[in-house]
Amino acid sequence: MIVGFMSLMLGLLLYTALVPRGLSKSEYYQLGYFGYEPARSISEFKLLNHDGKQVGLEELKGKWSLIFFGFTYCPDICPTTLGVLNRALNKMKKKPQVIMVSVDPDRDTPELLAQYVPNFNSDFVGYSGEFDELVRLSTQLNAAFAKVPGKEPGSYTVDHTASIAVINPKGQYQGFIKSPHQANNITQILDSLML
Repeated sequence: MIVGFMSLMLGLLLYTALVPRGLSKSEYYQLGYFGYEPARSISEFKLLNHDGKQVGLEELKGKWSLIFFGFTYCPDICPTTLGVLNRALNKMKKKPQVIMVSVDPDRDTPELLAQYVPNFNSDFVGYSGEFDELVRLSTQLNAAFAKVPGKEPGSYTVDHTASIAVINPKGQYQGFIKSPHQANNITQILDSLML
């Protein structure tokens, strides 16, 4: 009887050590991830990817996706975030799709995004499009953005939310990773979500 109990305990210990488990809600919070239960639906949208192809909700289905709102003229947050995402993906067992959605449609053409976004990782994709479509998607993903006039006449920058939206394989808004971002935290979060 004691041998049977010891065998059972050893089996449970080995199972716990060898079978990966998802993170707890408090562990996600400590890493900067805030999830929605249930996940939130995203309505159809029409944008262009950096190859000039029309894309929509269908591109978010069948895989995990990370969506970051930014722009190519961004001096700090955007290149830093894309660099952190690249380092995070290099450590992941499975890799989500990474999309930077431009909040500067006047300057960020598909051609410019094609020169900018893949420099951080050749698998990263840039989206841009009509202002109304960008607002529709950003509103659903709790991302705000606004033009801010610069010091020189006609110049401007764009203030924007720095969170990373996490989209599940059903194309639903699963949650977000708040800034500041750390590659190791993003890796842990996604490795757990994608179990």
